[in-house]
Amino acid sequence: MAGILLLSVDRMLAQRIEEALGGRVPVELVQSLDAAEGPGVIVIDRAAIPPERALSAAITTVIESAAGRPVVLATDDLETEPLLRAIRAGAKDVVPRDGPPAEMAAVLGRLLSDAVTDRGGRGRLTLVLGVDREACALAATDMALTFAGKGESSLLIDCTLPTSAAATYLDLPVDYGLASAISDMDRLDASLFASTAARHDPSGLMLLTFDGGTGAEPAGLSPGDLSALIKLLRGFCGDVVLNAGSLRHSGLLRDVAAQADRVDLLCGQSIREIEATRRLIDRIGAERERVEAMRLLVWDHLPGVLLDGRRMADALGVGSVMALPVDHGRLRNALNAGRPLALEGDGGAYMAAIRRACGVDAGQGGGIDRLRRAMLKVVGEWEPRRKHQVARA
Repeated sequence: MAGILLLSVDRMLAQRIEEALGGRVPVELVQSLDAAEGPGVIVIDRAAIPPERALSAAITTVIESAAGRPVVLATDDLETEPLLRAIRAGAKDVVPRDGPPAEMAAVLGRLLSDAVTDRGGRGRLTLVLGVDREACALAATDMALTFAGKGESSLLIDCTLPTSAAATYLDLPVDYGLASAISDMDRLDASLFASTAARHDPSGLMLLTFDGGTGAEPAGLSPGDLSALIKLLRGFCGDVVLNAGSLRHSGLLRDVAAQADRVDLLCGQSIREIEATRRLIDRIGAERERVEAMRLLVWDHLPGVLLDGRRMADALGVGSVMALPVDHGRLRNALNAGRPLALEGDGGAYMAAIRRACGVDAGQGGGIDRLRRAMLKVVGEWEPRRKHQVARA
């Protein structure tokens, strides 16, 4: 977890910083950075610098051993000249030692968020796109639950409007949405987000929705804010699944698609749906190489339909294709009951395909899947013996 490294001996200053950040971020008093590890922000206490030493020289020395961490100066001297010297020496910002807690929290919170994003590693981002919004939400939810089953922190962002289909599928009340998270960005860290976002207790999956439980599209959200939030949240989670749902801003979709480790296009075996998906790809305006790197998930795949997955992939220009068979009755019951198929012991062919799409070993399937494999193994061993007996007869 990112923290504050305070170059000082002033315990009162450390306490003020910790209180300003709401006690969510550890503040450590240090005399050197030799043993410092992980992301964080370094705060230099101006009072700890000997009077005979130049401020700019002290800041430069700290930056040289900061290993890329942002450096902030805490000082009582807020005159223009010393502040300019600090910034020119490489300090990212300056905070008043005895100033308002909100001012200190705004500066340090922003830099902590940047430190987590830049140095803390980024979780895998999977973007799910398609014109059938409910189908995309259900598939994205089962993907996110599959990732959560691996034991890593996982987040599902569902942008379906007017309400979140994922929240219904998970039977999970949500009162914290994208607008709230964006307003909290300056102070948002992994622990605050984990304690604020809706959490699905059986799986540990966190859910963030577009409407935040209001049933309406939030006003005043800019594409830049949403893109920045997604980058920040990737620093908090091992896996992030973003269901684009009702998002249709071309610039935002293009930016998120460029960020994503995997882009999955969900499309049914229909000429009309292929045309609509093609228009969606065109709206994104992604380069040909990025489109070829996308994967087509053929929703409700039926082998008897002549418009097969390979023809669909060729029409859309994507490089890979995977069939996603759907038992509509079973999936509808799961949605109505608020119990996703990913939580069932046997999710059938649908969940087997979802697990393959997530790169999870099919051997982790449910009891019926294991029984089926055992039966096939027995049949496979018996068949050669039967042929041998027939030959002898």
